[in-house]
Amino acid sequence: MEEKTKITIDISKGLLKDVDDYVKYRRVSRDKFIHDAVTHYLCEHKKIELREQLKKGYIEMSDINLELAHEGLKCDSNSIQIYEKCLVECE
Repeated sequence: MEEKTKITIDISKGLLKDVDDYVKYRRVSRDKFIHDAVTHYLCEHKKIELREQLKKGYIEMSDINLELAHEGLKCDSNSIQIYEKCLVECE
């Protein structure tokens, strides 16, 4: 079992009331609620950071990817022309 550490936090009375209302409704402890909330927040924040890194990478690679796409299109175009020439010669 993971070692636990006790912490103290300051939150507004309104927020604490909302937490207490929620944990009472869900029948869970404050500790579990706060643990789950922090875990969820960190997970979501990591997803956002990863999306931003991917977005940055795609932007940085966009010129290279566009160049590769044009090269591929040229190859496809040449292949189609050769294929069509062969078809005409077979008729």
